[in-house]
Amino acid sequence: MAEPTKALHKALLSQLNSICSCSVYDGVPQNVSYPYVVMDYTISANEDYTNYRVDRRFYYLSIWSRSPGQAEVMGIIEEIDAIHNTTFSLDTGLMCSIRVERKETNREPDNLTFQGQVTLRVLTTHS
Repeated sequence: MAEPTKALHKALLSQLNSICSCSVYDGVPQNVSYPYVVMDYTISANEDYTNYRVDRRFYYLSIWSRSPGQAEVMGIIEEIDAIHNTTFSLDTGLMCSIRVERKETNREPDNLTFQGQVTLRVLTTHS
């Protein structure tokens, strides 16, 4: 059975870049301009059913903005929220579902930067 981790990561990055008004990165390049989204980290857990392999993954995204107030971060979170209950094809494996589990905003200690956080829950099967 083919493991879908890399295929999901590639497809999710592509999907997020297509729906967000700013760039979405796996690794943030130097001297990047605000706003942007970064895929911070992923947690995967086995959620097997009787006859096939299922993985439950949590993707943790951060949104960064230097715009005054939280409006820009909230707008990008709203764009990401459009991915809720959709599916898209993977090169390997099959996406069963994607859900937006949590959304949050906060002001950074520098008092200039706002951060948003979004947690995605994705179920995949191996093919």
